[in-house]
Amino acid sequence: MTTKDYFFLLRPINVGMIIAMTVAGMWFGNPTFSYPSTLINYLLGIVVVIAYTGIAMIHNDILDIEIDKINAPDRALPSGRVSKKSALIYMTLLFSIGTAFGVFLRYESVILMFLTLILSLLYNWKLKKTGFVGNLIVGYTATSAFIYGDAVVAGFTHFWPPQNWNASVYLFLISALLNTSREVCKGIMDTEGDRTYGVQTIAVKYGSKFAARFVLFLNILALTFAVIPVIRGVFGPVFIIAAISFLILMLMNGVPLVKSPNYDTAKKFKDYLHPIMLLALVLVIIDIILGDILTVY
Repeated sequence: MTTKDYFFLLRPINVGMIIAMTVAGMWFGNPTFSYPSTLINYLLGIVVVIAYTGIAMIHNDILDIEIDKINAPDRALPSGRVSKKSALIYMTLLFSIGTAFGVFLRYESVILMFLTLILSLLYNWKLKKTGFVGNLIVGYTATSAFIYGDAVVAGFTHFWPPQNWNASVYLFLISALLNTSREVCKGIMDTEGDRTYGVQTIAVKYGSKFAARFVLFLNILALTFAVIPVIRGVFGPVFIIAAISFLILMLMNGVPLVKSPNYDTAKKFKDYLHPIMLLALVLVIIDIILGDILTVY
């Protein structure tokens, strides 16, 4: 048992992406930075999201410990380097830290974090086998850091009415749809195993052909949500280039998926989504910075 084992229980790559989304959401929610109050808010918000995300990751590992003894025996829990009792204590500690820091933030952000945590735990416990409902939950929980970050600095002011939607909300909607499509795509890859274990994915219930078309539909819907903020002037020309590139890549990978939905085409489609989403976030930041510079000059 080492400190490194506890560190990797948090899945640092996933946590790193969630921190990036949180910081982006905070910045989009209120781009004015006043020292030290804004910095303190940023630090508090990041600690809370790390703690609560960590709880969900560890809970998933505890429930999957028997499966991981076969599939990933070198991980901390299945290898026995970290006991189940120690993992539960670690979860309790993270919850205490996250909650203690969260009380200093806006109540709206705390509500969002509790909701996300509860949905993550329910997904780990029971909802994995529900198929599309589970896909939707993953879509939400994987990207809710955008709106959580926004709520840290602005409450719910950008959430309703739709005229108030800003970059955080649009990125959340687009990313949630893309992540949901990614989960549906994974269902095409895992059809046989899911059918054996009673996982009611779209591919299992309606067939791989229907699932592939539904994946493409979700991507087109995400692209539609990307067009709206461009029309409203929330995003500028850099994002338009990103959206056009996304459309081309989606068609390049989506057409083969619809024509022949199998493990290989589904994996190729699924794998291209994550780097595209990360690139989109970078381009949005560049886009908004350029917009601010052009406004000044």
